[in-house]
Amino acid sequence: MRLYALVLLGACEGRAPSASGQPALPYVAPGSGPEMLRVEGAEVLLGALIRPPLSGGELAPPPPPANSAPEFGGSGPQGGPVLVGTRAPLMPRRVRVSSFWVDVTEVSRSDYRAFVLETGYRPPNVDEGWARELWNWQGTEPPAGTDLHPVVLTSWYDAREYCRWKGKRLPTEAEWQLAVLGPADSERLFPWGDEYDGSRLNHGQMEDPLFDDSDGWERSSPVGAYPAGASGVGVLDGFGNAWEWTADIRVESWEQVQGEERGGVLLDPHTDSLGIYAAQRGGSYLFDLSVMPWSERNAGLTEMRRRTNGFRCARDGAG
Repeated sequence: MRLYALVLLGACEGRAPSASGQPALPYVAPGSGPEMLRVEGAEVLLGALIRPPLSGGELAPPPPPANSAPEFGGSGPQGGPVLVGTRAPLMPRRVRVSSFWVDVTEVSRSDYRAFVLETGYRPPNVDEGWARELWNWQGTEPPAGTDLHPVVLTSWYDAREYCRWKGKRLPTEAEWQLAVLGPADSERLFPWGDEYDGSRLNHGQMEDPLFDDSDGWERSSPVGAYPAGASGVGVLDGFGNAWEWTADIRVESWEQVQGEERGGVLLDPHTDSLGIYAAQRGGSYLFDLSVMPWSERNAGLTEMRRRTNGFRCARDGAG
C-alpha cells in the first residue's frame, strides 16, 4: 500500500487510550475554544525536503511533469502523496517567522458546533454514501461521542471562516512548521524529537485497512489525547489525528511567495491568492509517519471535505 492512499481516507471516532498524566504546558488566553500559546519568532527551513527513508534505501523518484493529467497517484519527491498535475515542489529556503500565537490543540467538533449554532454556517456534511453513517453531522450535532475529537469534513474555506469568526486566522505554513517542528537550527523530525514513537501520536499503518488501533484509537482521538507528543513549545497533535489546513496556497516558485526580504532571508512568507491546492501539514490518524516523517507536507484541494481534514487557528504576535 503506497503512502498516498493514506491521504484519501478518514474517520472520526475510536476507543479511549490508556490514561497518562498531562504535562504542565503554557496554556494562555482562556475562553471558549482551544487555548493559545505564544511562539517566539525564529527561522525555519521551509520547502520540500528530499530525503531517503529513515531505514535507508533510495530517494523517491522526481516529481511528474507539469502537464500531467490531474489525478492522485504515485509517490512524491518526499516519499509521500503527490497530486499529479502539480508542478515541482518548492525547494527549501531559510525564512524568518515573527512571533505569533497558535491554538494548543486542533479545533474540536464542540468548538465548531458553537460556530455553526451562532452563525448558521453549514455543518460538516458530505452527500456521499461513505459519509452518511459515521461522519456526517445530524443537523448541528456531530456524530455521537465525538464532541472532543477534531472537527473534520472541513474545506480550506470552512477553516478560514471559523478562524475569522474567532478573531483569528489560519497559521501560515512557516508558522505551523515553527510551532510543531521548531526553528531551523534545532528542527526535529517529529514534534517530540528525532526518534519515532507510535505511542506519542494517533497514526495509521502502511497496509490495508490503514486504520491502526495500536496507539489506542482506531480512528480519531480527542484533541490533546497525546501529551507526550507535544512539540517543543507545547503544541499538541502536531503530527497525526487530523491533517491541518494552513493559510498558504501551494506554489511552485518562491517568486509567488510574498514577504519582505532582509539580508537574503524572507520575513513572514505567505501567499495571499486563491488556488486549487492549499498547504496541509501533520498527517492524520490514517497516515504512517514512521518511515518518512517529511511526507507530512501535503497539498489538499481547497474545496474538498475529507474525513481527515481538520485545522487549528493562529493570530498575530502583538498582545
